[in-house]
Amino acid sequence: MRGLRLTFINVGYGEAILLETADRTRKDGVFRALIDGGSAEPEEYHDISSGRIPVIRWLERKEISHIDLLVNTHIHEDHTSGLLAVAERYAPISFWQELPPLFYQTMTPLYVREELQTTEKKFLNSVNDYRNVCRILAAKGCEIRQLSCESSCLIPAEQLKMTVLEPALDREELLGRMITAICTETDENAARSAANRADAAMNNFSLMLMIEYAGRRILLPGDTNQNGYVRLKDADLSADIFKVGHHGQKDGISRDIFRRIRPEYVICCASSDRRYGSASPEILKMMREEGAELTFSDCPDVPGQTDNLEPHSALIYELSEDGRISFRYEI
Repeated sequence: MRGLRLTFINVGYGEAILLETADRTRKDGVFRALIDGGSAEPEEYHDISSGRIPVIRWLERKEISHIDLLVNTHIHEDHTSGLLAVAERYAPISFWQELPPLFYQTMTPLYVREELQTTEKKFLNSVNDYRNVCRILAAKGCEIRQLSCESSCLIPAEQLKMTVLEPALDREELLGRMITAICTETDENAARSAANRADAAMNNFSLMLMIEYAGRRILLPGDTNQNGYVRLKDADLSADIFKVGHHGQKDGISRDIFRRIRPEYVICCASSDRRYGSASPEILKMMREEGAELTFSDCPDVPGQTDNLEPHSALIYELSEDGRISFRYEI
């Protein structure tokens, strides 16, 4: 292949982004990275009328032979749990995430009680899935690497540069303490409170990646919402392509921060049922007013913003070697 391809797979409410670019040192001459894996819950894919598909099925349908790098931006079910099947199927060279490489060895399996609320079960399952992803990958000889904004500039493939904008190591140390509290607390009520605190804070622990290729910049903030940019007041956030955080919910981005990014294209990973108020009409309208072209991984129904959006299994962006950008929907 030539250029850079970013595929936003339609995993419903969640994210799974496949990055592919030419690299003579890789198998078949192609470097592949999967950033997050969407949900693993069968219920997420009961209604496939919008084109939804589990990430592992999409990869198998495309006969993807190898993945060089897995990335988990943060521990939430709709980003982490789909990586479990990918870890079982593939043998990536590296796994990038936010905690120390051997942290998973200190974690104990969490018991998910039936009486818990659905969101609580999702989070505990995602913590268990994160641990299991690490265990599977480590057994395959995969390098587990902790990333933070103190990491040096990353060059995972020829002509491809990645920079981590957030979080800082002190934030990741706090995250580790929060996860440890969940795993070690013996009182059920205290453990439940610890889990709920971690769940509520997790979005703004997301790895925020700036990707640079052929003079173009792509900002992928995970689920970082507008409050997660506080420590970036002096950072250069400008990007040609921007995936809006937190599935385009009302807190996903402010107008002031959006003006610092100034993207030409925006991707919103909201589900077709617009769960939790994703694909907020106010946010979509604001981004259009600022001159951005909006695109979607799924098919949220927002009158005046997503009209004529047809079912699709993926949204594909392509950057040519001379920096031209195009996108298309794939059925």
